[in-house]
Amino acid sequence: MLHASGKVFKIWFTMSVNREVPLPIPSSLSIAGKPLYSLLVVSTTEEVGQSPPAAGALVVSPGGSTADWRAAALFLTRRRQTKSETPLLVLVDSALDSDALDERLEILVPARPDGIVLSSVADGSDLQRLDVALSVAEAMAGREPGATPLIAMIGDNASGLLALASFAGRTPRLRAVGRAARALAAELRMEGSPNQQGDAAPVTLSRGLTLLGAAKAQVAALDWLDPTLTGHDLERACAAARRDGFSALITETPDQLTAIAAAYG
Repeated sequence: MLHASGKVFKIWFTMSVNREVPLPIPSSLSIAGKPLYSLLVVSTTEEVGQSPPAAGALVVSPGGSTADWRAAALFLTRRRQTKSETPLLVLVDSALDSDALDERLEILVPARPDGIVLSSVADGSDLQRLDVALSVAEAMAGREPGATPLIAMIGDNASGLLALASFAGRTPRLRAVGRAARALAAELRMEGSPNQQGDAAPVTLSRGLTLLGAAKAQVAALDWLDPTLTGHDLERACAAARRDGFSALITETPDQLTAIAAAYG
């Protein structure tokens, strides 16, 4: 039999270890102190002043060589000199081995990217690996460790979706998790047009799983638009994304920015 004090302690302890409460997905994605709802993927070959002003942020997609990453770092430096208010992120493939990742981050981090979009994230260990590599690169560049936030694409591959619970609590850098239906469909070798693939069961399921992963990690959710979407199909896709709880959309096509602004504005 517990004394009164022991009973109080037991109640307190039970409440303490069961304090995990599901929280809503953040209503906005914030990078560099700015709420974002549109991110435009650009290449390093684009002219510095060419990108549309409607994009909330730019995601630079480097090639595979060391020279390409030097070009990406130069793009960030030049872009920041002309349009410093636009957050600049860089797309990094989680499939890079440790040596290649370290080499590329050593080139990139001195250019002060506002964030990293990590693609094909298979589980939480991928986030930890990038977190450690980024911390080393930041220290070498004289930046505060942890200064570079992270967006993890977990819904562009089957492994990431099946490991969605593993992303919570892996790194304080994490700001959002995302999905890319077209990339997932390609991995699964699904037949038909990209629009038709959006109705297939695995792709439809990826939508809900990504949102659940975001809720579990208590970060924002974002969706990568199919670049072939136009007209009413595009408008419906943007409206559905906002309705379902995706805080932001990534696009490879500047022509889609108007529809994103209409849905999120």
